[in-house]
Amino acid sequence: MRVWLALLGAPSIVLGCLSLNYALVTPACRLGGQALLHGVSGASALACVAVTLLAWQRWRAARRALALPTPDSADRPARPAFVAVVAAGVGALSVLSVIAISIPQWLLSAC
Repeated sequence: MRVWLALLGAPSIVLGCLSLNYALVTPACRLGGQALLHGVSGASALACVAVTLLAWQRWRAARRALALPTPDSADRPARPAFVAVVAAGVGALSVLSVIAISIPQWLLSAC
């Protein structure tokens, strides 16, 4: 389950961050600050980092399981490790995407 959060959840968080930031520009201008936009971006980045760390931990556990094969192991023991490393990569790319989305917010005014 931890792997699927990074595979499917992290890109969804990035899209949600982009949509929420776009929808909150007008309220942020009315309130006179960009704290609302920065809060959404920060929370999205933290969520992406969290699911990436879960996938990375799963990858480490799968690698340890590959190092100690058992006679009753499955036919394809490398599959969980591969899916976990892909999930960690997708999560890391999502973290970088949230940061890239946030850079214009830091440099330009929303109004």
